[in-house]
Parts: sequence; C-alpha cells; structure tokens
Amino acid sequence: MKLKYMIYMSTALLTTGCNDAFLERAPQSLNDQTFWSTANDLKTYANGFYGLIPAGVSNLDDTNSDTQVPNSINTFLWGQYTVPTEGGTWSQSNWSTIRKLNYFMTHYQNAQGTEAEINTYVGEIRFFRALQYFDKIKTLGDVPWLDKDLNVDSKELYGPKTARNEVAKKIIEDLDFAIRWLPEAGNEEANRLNKDIARHVKARVCLHEGTYYKYHTELKYTNEADGLLQQAVEASNDLIISGKYEIYNTGHPESDYHNLFTMDDKSNLKEAILYIDYIEDKRMHNMSHGTLEANAGFSKDFVDCILYDDGLPKGLTTQPTTDNTIAEEMAGRDPRFSQLIKNDAYLTDEEKEKANYDDNYVDKFHLTGYHTIKGYIPDLPSGYYVEFTDGIAYRYAETLLINAEAKAELKTLTQDDLDNTINKLRDRAGMPHLKKEVGFTDPNWPDYGYTLSAILQEIRRERRVELAGEGFRFDDLCRWKAGHLLDNVMTYVGKKLSNGKYAIVYPNYTNDDLSYQEGKSRKWDDKMYLYPIATGELQRNPQLLPQNPGW
Repeated sequence: MKLKYMIYMSTALLTTGCNDAFLERAPQSLNDQTFWSTANDLKTYANGFYGLIPAGVSNLDDTNSDTQVPNSINTFLWGQYTVPTEGGTWSQSNWSTIRKLNYFMTHYQNAQGTEAEINTYVGEIRFFRALQYFDKIKTLGDVPWLDKDLNVDSKELYGPKTARNEVAKKIIEDLDFAIRWLPEAGNEEANRLNKDIARHVKARVCLHEGTYYKYHTELKYTNEADGLLQQAVEASNDLIISGKYEIYNTGHPESDYHNLFTMDDKSNLKEAILYIDYIEDKRMHNMSHGTLEANAGFSKDFVDCILYDDGLPKGLTTQPTTDNTIAEEMAGRDPRFSQLIKNDAYLTDEEKEKANYDDNYVDKFHLTGYHTIKGYIPDLPSGYYVEFTDGIAYRYAETLLINAEAKAELKTLTQDDLDNTINKLRDRAGMPHLKKEVGFTDPNWPDYGYTLSAILQEIRRERRVELAGEGFRFDDLCRWKAGHLLDNVMTYVGKKLSNGKYAIVYPNYTNDDLSYQEGKSRKWDDKMYLYPIATGELQRNPQLLPQNPGW
C-alpha cells in the first residue's frame, strides 16, 4: 500500500485559560451545523491525521540507546533530566491530537451514509488514536483514557489515571475496530489505510506490552503477558499467511539490504506493508544527506554484536577478529555490516593512500567513526531535503521479527517458524540459518538480569541488527527491562584508532582505559523506563498522583 503526499486539513485550535492539559476549544474552522453531513466530511477530517504515520526514512533514530551514539550526551539517559514544572511530556500540545480525534468521535454520528462508509473513517480515526495512546503508555505508563470530546464542565478533566494495562486493552479495541472496518489491502482508496496496516500495528503493540508485562514483574500484570503475545502471533500470522508480502531478495546478499532502502520507486516492493511515496519538489526528505552530517555514529558495542558469516559471534568464530581498521572488522562478517556502516568501498584511492587513513572515519560529524549508510546514495546532488526516494513506514521484516519473538516467548516456536521468519532475513543477507537449538553459547550474550533462552538471545540480536537505526532499540530495552545494558562503556565509544585506543565520544564521562567509574560513567536508573508528569499538573489534579516511580 502507498501513501502519497497529502494536503492535510488544518484544524486551528485555540487554547483556553483552563488549568488542564486536555481541554481546548472546538476547531474554529468547522461549522458543526453543516460539516458533519456526509461520509466525505469524515474523510476530509481524517485526512488531517495522516501526518501521524511514520515518514519511513529513519536511519539515525537509535541515538537514545546502545546502538547509536550522538555527539552530545542524551541528558535523559545520563540522569540529567529534571521533572518539569509545566509541559514536558504532559503538555497541552501533547494531548491536543487525542482531543482532535475524540472531537471526531463525538460528532461523526450525524453524517449520512452506509454503515460501511461511515465506519471506514471511524476505523481510520481509531487507528490514529491507537497510535497516540501507544506512545502515551510507552512514555508515561498509566494515563487517563479519554474517548470523547470534553468541555469546561467535564469531570474527566480532573479524573484519575487509567492503569496502563487497561489503556492497552482500549488501544487493541481501537485497532480491532480498524481491522474490522478498513478495506482489505489492495481494495482501499488510493493513499488510505487498510486492514493489514492495522494488523501490523496491533502485532507491534501486543508484542511490546506482552513482553513489558512479562519482564516488569513489579506491575503485577504477568498473567496478561501470554494473552498479548498470542495476539501478536495471530496478527502477524495473518500477514504472513496472506502471501501478499515478502522480504526483498534478488540473490545479491552483498547489496540487497542496502538497496532496499535506496531504491527510488517502492511501489512494487512487497516488503513494504506501507510505503511513503515521496515526490520531487512536493515532498522530499534528507535520509541520505543526513548520514553525511549525522552528529552520531554506531557504537562499538553494536558493531561487536554483529555475527560473522559462519553464523557465529565474535567470541566463538574461527575467523580473524582483529579490529585495527574497519576493513579488518568487516572481513568475514554478516554482509549487513558493509551495508550499514561506511567502509573503504566508499573512499577514493586518494583517501586510502593517506597514512593512517582509517582514523579519518572519525570526524566532527561521526565521533565514533562508524558512519551509518542505511539509505545513503553517494551520487545524489548536494543539498538539504532534495531527496525523493520512497520511504517505508511499516516493514514486513518487523512483522517477521515480531512473529518469531512472540512464539519464542510462548515456547511454541518451531524450526518451520524460524525458516518462515528469521531465516528469510538471513537468506537475504546470505547468512547461515538460525536453528531452534542455536548450537552455541555466546560468552558475550547480554546479561539481562534474568534467564533467557539461547533462541531468544539470538532473535533479539537479529532484531537489533536488522532494524538498526530505525528507532526500535530504546523501546526494546524498555520492554525487556534491560536499561542497565546502557551502563556498558562500549555502548558509547567508537572504533579503534591507529594509537591502539578506541574513539572516545564523551571525554568528560569516559576514562581513557574505558574502565567503569561510579559517578562518571553512564548509570541507568529504573525510573527512566518512564518520564515524569509535570509537577504543575499534579498540583492542579491530585488524582494524577502518585508521580511516576522514582521521580
């Protein structure tokens, strides 16, 4: 399915003097007496929310994790975030989209049309509301569930928070409604949502919440985890068995992964559950050029996690594992290495003739020396936001990773399941198949603080590599209750230099010998699984208490 550039409806919302973050005046550009008359009016209103769909050109969105390192510290991850008095993640602007969505839910019943015509657009609105609330519970945990338009007399303005697991059920209800009433993929009107997009998002939500409840035992929701994981399996299975989607693979493992992101026209790309159609001079992006001035790079920890082409990790392979240069590190590795990280193939002969030229990978825009090249096209014209290669908002590779992980968590995973999911990704990369029994114990597997099966360790590794830079890693660390992995100094240093030392990105926070030092090195605090609520909101509405844990 494609999504072209749309002219989004602008609904001007004026704020009031009311002391809450939810209430705004009704959209002034609408005449409620005449607007809500036809299904086309509902369609017009729904158009205004298509900007919530991911742009599909992410390659630097893991800088809040152990995978990518920004040039400047992330103050939240370094414990320097303070509870705001006002605003923060609970500001009026953060709730305004939900308010607009609920405005639709209060008014759409006046429109004339068949049940199917009306509910198509109700399904779209409820899909977008599910996206908004999913972001809310990931960021804040318990939040008020609001499903109708509010006014100055609405008691909900000063009501309590709704438990996270109850909000999650409402999110799934919204997505189930969308799955029921949106058109099947291929039957939707041009540039609009379909059932499969909602199925994919449902699978994502259910995996996230299912694993979050399983590993965050302090929430006491563990009895709900398996049910959510089963829903993730079912929603992702629906996409797999449909036969509509497949992993892009032309039999060129040295280039297929890279070409997936750089191909101009993705209209026939079966790996795209939803692709974004960028158009020259109308809607353009900066994915490729952004890699040149990224102000970020991959971490040494991420590079070390990438398997060798014998299917074994660094600690077990018989391949050479020296890392004096990027060429040495890349030799004999999973071919995705050379398609994710800049290497000598991108240098001129003149650049390679310079003494210790490998040190030049470290520059002011890439302090780790590990430049991302996902989406990078060397021969593009210079300039900012001049690119119109299509993006991928929702990718089938993620669907397969969801399916494999959920089944592994439920202990129902079979070798056939692996061959239909993880090994489809391995086939594209020309890597050995992952076996259910794995066949090795990596001495460097992350210590999650709980027992984890070998197959889940490897599925998590596969997910980290396949989706690198696309913005999933922090959410993954949170749902696995694995924030403490960020304490590893190697998660914020870079490549080895000619002096034998590794590139240090934050000299004020990193010892020369890379040893961990309390009070200097990065230290995770479990309160960072959620953001705090602004103190002003708690004062105006004490029913929002208690504050999020640790804040």
